[in-house]
Amino acid sequence: MRLGIRYLILRFQLLAAAEDGQDLVEYCLIVALIALVCVASTNAFARLVLQSYTSIANAFDSQI
Repeated sequence: MRLGIRYLILRFQLLAAAEDGQDLVEYCLIVALIALVCVASTNAFARLVLQSYTSIANAFDSQI
């Protein structure tokens, strides 16, 4: 996992060195948008998992 993160950091460093400022800003905005979508989808998925576990726990409680 850490190797993948290091690879991404290296790629972004290479992009920063190879491109001019405007392109770098656009890449940063795209990365920020992707990060925002990932966080939002993770939170939504966590709520669904919590609801599932809660319903399973309630089903077990009603049977006992």
